[in-house]
Amino acid sequence: MLLFVIDLLGRTGPFSETLPAGIQAVVAGSAQKAADFHVNPPPAAQCASCHAEHFQDWSRSSHARSLTSEGFLRTFPQYLDFVGIRAREDPQVSMACFNCHAPLLKNADSEIIRRVAAFVVAKDINKLDGFEVGCVACHAEGNGVFSGPIRNPKGNLFHASKFSASYKEASFCATCHTWAPASIPCSDVYSDWKKSRAAKQGTTCQACHMAERVGITAVGLPQRKIRSHIVPGGRSADLLQKAVALHLKAAFRQEHLEVTATVRNLTPHRVPDG
Repeated sequence: MLLFVIDLLGRTGPFSETLPAGIQAVVAGSAQKAADFHVNPPPAAQCASCHAEHFQDWSRSSHARSLTSEGFLRTFPQYLDFVGIRAREDPQVSMACFNCHAPLLKNADSEIIRRVAAFVVAKDINKLDGFEVGCVACHAEGNGVFSGPIRNPKGNLFHASKFSASYKEASFCATCHTWAPASIPCSDVYSDWKKSRAAKQGTTCQACHMAERVGITAVGLPQRKIRSHIVPGGRSADLLQKAVALHLKAAFRQEHLEVTATVRNLTPHRVPDG
């Protein structure tokens, strides 16, 4: 059975259920791979051949599990049940979640959205591969152009490269980390941050969640400062140790032990969030 999936450039192409999960395409030869890269949104794994360090980071991130985390697999069906019959009739109900958790579906037709929603409800994780928050979601600008924070980037066989200062700004994260009243109450850390002392001092989301290190942005390029793409959050024990300060005070009251726990938030947004 053949379906049609709409790519980021607005074109359609065949999508077969017999192919590997998600939007992966099986092609042979570097020339064919380059041509396919321009036509179809590539899965993150296709970017790994040139951007190995970033891919390894991303593979450990919550972005890589935006559709398959335990929390999403549990709450998405609950949301559809809450909405009721309209969720089955109107695919835009699912897009309230997929706009951030599966951003490639923003240009997809209704049938594709329904099928991805069905895969999530069925917990058919393998078929969700390629629709998560991958490289394309943050870096593709369309027409084969990929942007990033590096000035004067080098071109390559696979795509045109473009510098964008937006990657260094906290507002880059706002699209998915701000809750608008008309949408589902979810992450609102950007709104918190905007009112914080950190915002006034120019400390961005990237400063805490995308630590700098020395590495290679792409094959054949020299080492330089790069940003981690693990993007740790509330599920990171290391980040939590920096995010909150816990103080315990214990005292006996007659025959009872009373323990007072004081938690101090050290971050520029609420903890926990989302």
